[in-house]
Parts: sequence; C-alpha cells; structure tokens
Amino acid sequence: MNNIISNDVITNIVTDDEYYSCEEEPDEILVKEYGKYFSINKELYENIQRLPNQLRNKLYIYTMRKFWRKYVPLTAKVPIWNDYANYQRNLLFQARQHNIHFLHLPCNTLPHNKQYIVGCQCDDCLYKLDKNIHREENEKQYFNPFHFFDTIPQTGSKWNYRIEILNNNDYEPIFGYPIFNPDYDIYEPLKYKISGKPIHFN
Repeated sequence: MNNIISNDVITNIVTDDEYYSCEEEPDEILVKEYGKYFSINKELYENIQRLPNQLRNKLYIYTMRKFWRKYVPLTAKVPIWNDYANYQRNLLFQARQHNIHFLHLPCNTLPHNKQYIVGCQCDDCLYKLDKNIHREENEKQYFNPFHFFDTIPQTGSKWNYRIEILNNNDYEPIFGYPIFNPDYDIYEPLKYKISGKPIHFN
C-alpha cells in the first residue's frame, strides 16, 4: 500500500535541515528602549503589538504607575557599606571612651605586631605584653612627658592628642572630647577613685 503525502505537507517543509531540526524558537526576545536592551516574553510582546494604540497607551500608564509605587531609587536606599561604617564609628568612640590608642584598634594592627604604648588600655597592653616593659615605659613617661611622642609615629591627625581642639583660634581655643591620655596609668584614673573604698556619711 503506497503512502500518499499531500501537497500541503510538502509545501510546509522548506529544507531538510529545518525538517530534522529539534531547536525551538526562543521564548524571549531583546527589545531596545531608551538605549538599553530589555528581555521580554516573545508571545507577550507580540500580543501587545496587536493591541490598538489607545489601549497600549493606557496599559503603559497603568503599568508605570504600579512600577513607581514599588520602585525605590538607589539614591534613597541605605548603602551596602553603612553597617561597617557604623561599626567603625562605634569602634573609634569606644577607643576614646576607654583610652585605647588608635594604633591598637583591630583595623590597624595585628595582635602579634602590637607593642606597648604608654597609657593604652587595650587587652594586649594590660594583660598580654611584658609587665616589665609596662613599668619601664610608665617611669620614662613620668619623668619625661614627651616620651609618648618619641615612641609613636608622627602624624598630622588628631589621634595622638590628649583632647580634641574644635577650632584653630589661638586666643580662644574650644576643646572637645578627650582622645588619648598617655598618663592614664601614671596618675590615678577616675575609675580607680570611684571603685575605691566607699565613703560613709553620718
């Protein structure tokens, strides 16, 4: 029995490669708008193109309204580095609060590279470094108030100052919050005075 193939089937076959090909047409296409390429579903795009212009315009306005209700511009978002910036600001504040030198912050010097700094109250200076060096350096600082500046790198920043100067007026300087006190271990700190023997009143 001979197989009969209609002419309609033959006309739909363009080439042998197309007939035996298993490749499917892509589901998405690239559309260029405002100088940028956007990926969109091909069937959806073709259906929109068949709509009347007036209906397409209304659909565009409706879609853009919904978009702008949810869209948050990048300039209004919290930057990705904000958490670390807050951590760094708090670290600098705690250093001034507890009289820890700027060089001994975890972001500046590795623990095994730390050397004793006169007056520094970090854990390494208090508990881990040699106590003899601790005593010798404080004796040098007691007899020579400039010994601290001889043992640290010179810098133009404020982190070696005892107290922050808020203006450069030589006649009426305005002082701010303390920064670092190298004599902290030499003279009895306020916290030691407070934690001393209680005072009783009759």
